[in-house]
Amino acid sequence: MTALENLMVAQHNMLMRASGFTLLGLLGLPSWRVAERDAIDRARSWLDRIGLLARADDAAGNLPYGDQRRLEIARAMCTEPTLLCLDEPAAGLNARESAALNELLLAIRADHGTSILMIEHDMSVVMEISDHIIVLDYGVKIADGAPRAIRDDPKVVAAYLGTDEDTAAAVMEGDA
Repeated sequence: MTALENLMVAQHNMLMRASGFTLLGLLGLPSWRVAERDAIDRARSWLDRIGLLARADDAAGNLPYGDQRRLEIARAMCTEPTLLCLDEPAAGLNARESAALNELLLAIRADHGTSILMIEHDMSVVMEISDHIIVLDYGVKIADGAPRAIRDDPKVVAAYLGTDEDTAAAVMEGDA
């Protein structure tokens, strides 16, 4: 599918309701045409917002990886979610693409009031966009708080930034 089609398919439920579950769409009634035009406008707006409007008719699979990731987020946003759940959205992105992702996520939060729940290992993304962070180490919660507190937490430093095994063990036991 094209980039535009990807964003249209995300609006399937709304379009099905507007089509009277197909009949109104088949007949091309005005209510269906208005809903379809609104869906296309929403899709084009998101393509513009993520910088892909000029590539609306390109196959999504032919887009560069970073563009595909932004398209995935735009597809989710076309459903007008209250909560956007993301699983490692920065995985495989370079520093420039991660910065663009940060900008997009901050804009989504600010402009749409959408809450974001994210699982992520790229700490530059996590620290930039998060108000609250919970850190797990092998499924065990080791920290819970604001980004600044998390950045300075010795257990987080030991688990994610790496220290020698003796220092890490002392931190985890609370001796350091």
